[in-house]
Amino acid sequence: MEEQLQGLLDRIRRDGVEKAEADAEQILTDARAEAARIVEEARREAAELVARAERDAEVFMERATTTLEQSGRDFLLQLRSAIEDVLRESARESIGEALTPDTMGGMLERMAAAYAKKDFNESRVEVLLSEEDREAFVETVFDRYRDLLGEGLDVRVDERLQKGFKVRFLDYRLYHDFTLEAIAEALSGLLKPPLDSIVARAAEDDAAVDGGSGAGSGDGS
Repeated sequence: MEEQLQGLLDRIRRDGVEKAEADAEQILTDARAEAARIVEEARREAAELVARAERDAEVFMERATTTLEQSGRDFLLQLRSAIEDVLRESARESIGEALTPDTMGGMLERMAAAYAKKDFNESRVEVLLSEEDREAFVETVFDRYRDLLGEGLDVRVDERLQKGFKVRFLDYRLYHDFTLEAIAEALSGLLKPPLDSIVARAAEDDAAVDGGSGAGSGDGS
């Protein structure tokens, strides 16, 4: 009887150990599978994060490049505008100083002589001046130009004029504008092509410098 009981106990103990070992092995297998799944999930998420970061970096670089290019164009346009303003103001000052009554009289005299060579006998000529220049113009040159242009020369004041003068040949309906504004505008038109060329060269030089800097940094890496 004792032998049967001992055998039963040994079998129960053996079955328990085997079951425990099997359970332990299953738990270990499950743990390993879960660990592998977690590692694979982590790798996948890391790869997605890297890919997303690369895409975001590419988009950022494209936007940054576009912004820098636009900023460069804006700067060049602002530079061109600033230089043009300086040149225009400088031209206005120089022209304003040059448009003295003597200078305006000389311009009118040469104009009259040129028309006289072409048998242009205008009897009614109107000269428009500023209030400031009219008296000096009349005192300095009126007698000489009356002989050139005939008895119909009339000098009038135009309150809208600051410097310079306008000439109207009434019979022939001709009109010449030698005011400060008109001359400055004409001179500004002459300055724009070389100014555009200067700005274009500045843009090319800037692009060459940027390209050279990029190439240099690439060689050093």
